Amino acid sequence: MGGAGHDGPYLTDTILLANIKPAENKISLLSIPRDLGVEIPGFGIRKINFANSIGETESPGNGARFAVTIVEDVFEQQIHYYGRVDFSAFEKIVDELGGVDIFVDKSFVDESFPLESGEYKTVEFVKGQQHMSGKRALDFVRSRHGTNGENSDFARTKRQQKILIAVKDKIFSFGTIANPARIKRIMDTLKD
Repeated sequence: MGGAGHDGPYLTDTILLANIKPAENKISLLSIPRDLGVEIPGFGIRKINFANSIGETESPGNGARFAVTIVEDVFEQQIHYYGRVDFSAFEKIVDELGGVDIFVDKSFVDESFPLESGEYKTVEFVKGQQHMSGKRALDFVRSRHGTNGENSDFARTKRQQKILIAVKDKIFSFGTIANPARIKRIMDTLKD
């Protein structure tokens, strides 16, 4: 979610359902389209990305739990654990890991990337291997108006999953596992 300082701070920018099998070192990700119309009790059919915001408004501090109940109902799948991360925490976690290495599949330009001020900036990504900071990774996963076929929800979802897998790989790397201070800082960021 955007978090403080953003329009619609509790609207979810990305919703992912993950199945994690630590013993097999496997993770499966299902990206849920943010514009998926779902029944939200007492509010009718709304975009699923409103669930966290509605829950937060109805019961401050419980928006994520409310969103989880909506996802559980829609997908008929019990969710055992959940997390909610705002843009700032996403950036901090990636930066704490020393950035992530990503292969950008297609070059693209997004001239309508939103800023907190309500204005827009241009972001550009070039095909090939890149090392991304937290800010750069956030721009990569948030871009919605890219050229070269990178303006669809499917393209955006693919980029988001690519970054999350890179974060997972970095978290489980020796450089992180062998660094308890880094792990503590990441956990503190998640708690906040």
